[in-house]
Amino acid sequence: MINLIRTIASRLNGNDQRGGIAILTALGFLLFSVPLITASLDLAQATSIDARVKTDITHRQYCGLGTQAYLDYLLADTTRWTDWLAANVDPADPSGATSTETVDPCGRNVTISVAQQLVLPPNSTDPDADNGGSADNPVGLIPPLSAYGNRNFQTSKTVSNPNPEPGESVLYTITITNRDDSPTSLTRIDENLPPGFSYDCNGPDNILSIPGQADQVIVPFHDECPDADDLDFDWHMPAGTTVPSGESVTLTFTAITSNQAGTYCNEVSVNPGGSKTTNGRTATVQIGDQAGQCSDDAVSVVKTVDSLDLVSTDTSSADYVYTFDIDYMITVTNTGSTELEIKEYIDLLPEGFSYVSTSSSEDITETPHNLHDESQVNRQRVTWKFDDEIELDPGESKSMIITTVASIERGDYWSDLLVDFDGGAFAEDRYTWPTALISVRDVYTVTATDDQGNSQVIDAQVWFGDQDGAVQSWTLP
Repeated sequence: MINLIRTIASRLNGNDQRGGIAILTALGFLLFSVPLITASLDLAQATSIDARVKTDITHRQYCGLGTQAYLDYLLADTTRWTDWLAANVDPADPSGATSTETVDPCGRNVTISVAQQLVLPPNSTDPDADNGGSADNPVGLIPPLSAYGNRNFQTSKTVSNPNPEPGESVLYTITITNRDDSPTSLTRIDENLPPGFSYDCNGPDNILSIPGQADQVIVPFHDECPDADDLDFDWHMPAGTTVPSGESVTLTFTAITSNQAGTYCNEVSVNPGGSKTTNGRTATVQIGDQAGQCSDDAVSVVKTVDSLDLVSTDTSSADYVYTFDIDYMITVTNTGSTELEIKEYIDLLPEGFSYVSTSSSEDITETPHNLHDESQVNRQRVTWKFDDEIELDPGESKSMIITTVASIERGDYWSDLLVDFDGGAFAEDRYTWPTALISVRDVYTVTATDDQGNSQVIDAQVWFGDQDGAVQSWTLP
């Protein structure tokens, strides 16, 4: 076509020039437009294919996320996971080590096959870590021992604004959790406001939330509007209020803060239990720029998992048995304005755990006074009696690290720590309630295949979570 254009151009003269230009224009259009149209058709076809591919990839990713979310739900509870494995045994696997189920998490049927494996994949992580998640934090129950009697309910308290202006109202939320293994009646919530605070009679309604019931408005028992100088008041629960094991009741109310600068801590307890259920003076409110301590006696007692190391794994049984060296840290902080003296620690280790040693690297290095096996709960009780009381000045913290060894299967493992102080600083030993959670989940490989033959392998690996959601994993021998 290029040669044809050149020939026509060379013959152009006088009267023939206008017609020649028209021919050149038409040929030029053909020269440039035909490849352009062809390219456009090719691009449209490629775009259509690309769109279909991208849609299919997006749908498969959506199915993968849905399947992973379903597996996370199953794995978060040991009993739920065990029940699912038993209810969905694959008849094609005579060993019983494989379970399978077909679900619809994304508009497609997805067949999930789960097989226990002998080797833990390296670099395992928390299944929900990418979403900022953590271990499911199952609720620990109090041990059925006399030392923990009348502690069925654990109380906690939070405040909406820890740094209000003087005289400003703040919203308090009280949470009461049943730590007993059976439903328990709750009769009363006892409030103790800090000095200078008062109940806000003109604030929003007090809202009571009870499991299985619609939220309801509640008012203080003796007086719907307690006097401004009445720091102690209570709410009586509706007749027949029962809290199921592991579930919680919440109550919200507002209070007017003090006009004076300072640090104000708040305490709540319930009946039954009384002082054994106190939250320990929390929900701290600071008015003004100068941070300070709670007035009078106040303390924080915390036990956490410091480190875990895998020693060995027994894979000879259906339930793997893992042996660990586990370090715990116990930290006691004086959050009050008076000196405290620690007199005794009583640490009830989880089932399958045994005390090994006390680290020399922390403030408290004493060895235990006594090791005792509590046969009723099959747990070791470790007791420290400090002959020379350990002094804590206001604001001071002291820590101790202990090493334990554990041979355990999958499950959730809690510690229960009691701390006694000299001089009757507190009416009851300070109790952590079930704490320092260690969650163990077994090793499985999951294959998810949809009805179009797309397949994805998801590792539902063994993972070890604590109450903060931290997870460690190892390659098994």
